[in-house]
Amino acid sequence: MYRTQYIALLLMSMAGTTMAQQTESHLAGPGKRGRFNGVSHIEVDLGQRNALVVGFRTFTQLTARQNVDSVLRLFVADYNRIADTIQSPLSTTHALFRLGDISRTVDVRQTAQSTTSFRFMTGKTEPVLVKTQQDTLQVVWSSATSSLPYYDFSYYLLVNNLSDIERLLQNGGVNEKLQEAMKAVRQYKNHDLTNPKMAFDLRYRHEGTSIGTNFMNPGLAKNPFLSIQPTLGVGLIRSQWVPSVNLDVQFIPTRFKGVGYSVGYMSNFFFQNPADGRGLIQQNDFLSFGVAFYHNNPDGRTPAFDRLRTSFQVGFLAHRSGDYFAKNTIRLSSTIYQKGFIKIQPELYMNGFFRNVYPGVRIGFGL
Repeated sequence: MYRTQYIALLLMSMAGTTMAQQTESHLAGPGKRGRFNGVSHIEVDLGQRNALVVGFRTFTQLTARQNVDSVLRLFVADYNRIADTIQSPLSTTHALFRLGDISRTVDVRQTAQSTTSFRFMTGKTEPVLVKTQQDTLQVVWSSATSSLPYYDFSYYLLVNNLSDIERLLQNGGVNEKLQEAMKAVRQYKNHDLTNPKMAFDLRYRHEGTSIGTNFMNPGLAKNPFLSIQPTLGVGLIRSQWVPSVNLDVQFIPTRFKGVGYSVGYMSNFFFQNPADGRGLIQQNDFLSFGVAFYHNNPDGRTPAFDRLRTSFQVGFLAHRSGDYFAKNTIRLSSTIYQKGFIKIQPELYMNGFFRNVYPGVRIGFGL
């Protein structure tokens, strides 16, 4: 029993560590210096494809650091002193601006464009090389008392070129539009979105006399729910095709993180042909525990719980009929592909602790 518990804990730990590292690298941006994990976001359209995105856990974090223009002026002054040494006009630049208690740090990473684009203009004989991807400035605050590379509040400024930030400040900056977006948050009627327990996404646009506010997923930040997932399948186990019925109950702790924890029960049915000619069905059931990871929605901010990234499960033989499985059989499985109602799951069966190991594969149809 202790061995099976150990295997379950080991599997969960490995899966969690692997996915955390992938998520960490993705959210940190090209600098990969730390992880940003804000649960609420405000995106302010600044025109000409420029945008300010603020991520935070509580609205009070934003109100404490709402003077973005002063931070941008500080960055422009520092960046102008180093720009000549790092500039590459056709590369995509990610700058991480870390504001500390007693110092500031600018981490710059440049990535070459995967596609070279040329623009031909009437009246000019030579083509012009075109930059096709935007630059990103990420602003975070670091404390001398904490060594963790983890940021729960961050500014992202998406601009065509980092050099455009100075021009943006000269044309009025971003403070006024951010203040208008914050006003829209305070005036939201259905919920008090300034409450620390609330979370939301807001896209705000103010152009001339046109104002657009689009609130997405407003509600409690920690709003858990259950997902019931029935599946019919057929598995290839030791050269025999075995139909199965599976029911998973998945617990999603929060709608703002794409992780779910499941308990499932799977029944396998073996069809035998006894000597007397009468059919015999043998049923073998596994009780399983698992963890699932989901892709984000196209906007990249919230999970899409209908788009599974992968899952890991460990199952224990709960009901045995016949001698196809040994008494202490353990089943390890993972979902490596899902599209619509179809799932492909490689499996590994073993007796006890990695004894008599044999692989399998299962095709499932369901939620």
